[in-house]
Amino acid sequence: MKKIRLLCVTSPREDVTYQKQVEFACLGGADMIQLRDKEMPKPALIKLARELQDICKSFEVPFTINDDPSIAKEAGCDGVHIGQKDMPYSQARKILPYGIIGVSALTLKNVEEINVSGADYLGLTIFGTPSKKDAKPLGLDGLREAAKLTSIPIVAIGGIDLKSVKDVIKAGANGVAVIRAVCGAKDIKSAAKKMKDKILEAEREMI
Repeated sequence: MKKIRLLCVTSPREDVTYQKQVEFACLGGADMIQLRDKEMPKPALIKLARELQDICKSFEVPFTINDDPSIAKEAGCDGVHIGQKDMPYSQARKILPYGIIGVSALTLKNVEEINVSGADYLGLTIFGTPSKKDAKPLGLDGLREAAKLTSIPIVAIGGIDLKSVKDVIKAGANGVAVIRAVCGAKDIKSAAKKMKDKILEAEREMI
């Protein structure tokens, strides 16, 4: 799996379809796309996931879906992202033997557990965000501590924008996952490019 610097998560919008969100995010430099829709019925979600997988494949960008590895498997997705309340990593891996599996960590203890699980990356909430109301943000200090506890790539999420992304990378994240900052933006392609450029800039400054 190539390095995940910018993971763009879809955002339900009336003015921009999921298909266009994914296309523009890929054009802007996304390293991975994740479909996140908590309301869509399963048959429609599977159909949509197949369409988005095809778009991502044309850009050679991995495509994942949120929460449910069985949907990921049926739709032929590259992987899945699961939360602490969805199912254990071991169960998800049985459903999706060869796919990418990312796991959310809510606490530093979760980070240690995920580190020995075999997950491909761990998602860590850094700042407060409406999309993860139940998650207690760990902040930059928590991110620094987490980075010491794991060898698995950390993908930071939660209220990350152009102003904060460099601090997040320098604090120990390998990449960031964003919703509003890219797929919720007016110009998705431009927003993705600016975010990716900031991440690469932070990496260069750390050398």
